[in-house]
Amino acid sequence: MSSPASIGPVRAVALCPSDGERAVEAAAKAAQWLSRHGVRTFVPRDVAATLPECEPVDEVPACDLAVALGGDGTLLRTARWVADAEIPVLGINLGTLGFLAAYAASELAAALQAAYDGELSWEPRLRVKVVVERGGRVVQSQTACNDCYVKHGESPRMLQLVTEVRGSKMAEYRADGLIISTPMGSTAYNLAAGGPIVDAGTQTLVISPICPHSLTHRPVVTSADGPVRVRFMGPAGDNGATLSVDGQWGTQLQVGDAVTVTRAETPLRLVPPRATVFEVLRAKLGWSGSL
Repeated sequence: MSSPASIGPVRAVALCPSDGERAVEAAAKAAQWLSRHGVRTFVPRDVAATLPECEPVDEVPACDLAVALGGDGTLLRTARWVADAEIPVLGINLGTLGFLAAYAASELAAALQAAYDGELSWEPRLRVKVVVERGGRVVQSQTACNDCYVKHGESPRMLQLVTEVRGSKMAEYRADGLIISTPMGSTAYNLAAGGPIVDAGTQTLVISPICPHSLTHRPVVTSADGPVRVRFMGPAGDNGATLSVDGQWGTQLQVGDAVTVTRAETPLRLVPPRATVFEVLRAKLGWSGSL
């Protein structure tokens, strides 16, 4: 696991709230605090009307930090916007079960003060490149922080998915779908599907079938150094299967399409939760009960 890297005193911030009223109120408080301290503040143009103190932008601004105000989904959306620009992301959790945010809603002022004083640091988190090929030609390319998965479309049908790891055939699944997750995403859909929780910062991928027809099919953890390739082999017809990336983007697949997952060149620079993933699990999933 890589050592944390200091961010330094923050003097320009991108605020990225979720759509909820609570997030907008929190973003307004953050904008007022930052303005009083002389920090330049940006927001995506689609939320600028509710935050007149901030500069609206269409492209990723030149800033020291992006602050996601909401749940883990908001942090993932923020990461999709700024990660390629190597801007660190700080999460303020306004939801309930959050694994990625460094601060709770009640700690907003403390988080901003730590950023202003240069007390924050970031750690790299593995991202993956997800490429869809059709007839030997790339038709889609996306980047995921958490996971990508192939699942049946509107009509619930069992899918046939041939999976290779580093060029070697691993399995031919008949299942409702298949999840490929990063360690950061192992506590998301992967966990709900019975996959393992993987320690943050490790360089691995988890391959988890969704309701497989064969009880011998189990989740597999593999190195992120080699590609994972999933070919959709049926059934044919409209809405046979869909590919989803981080729950933020999706597309329909055709029979014969291949989905290849490889390590992305640029990791996410995440201001990590101050609690470890195991402390979060104990607190939020009730693992701390006495024998």
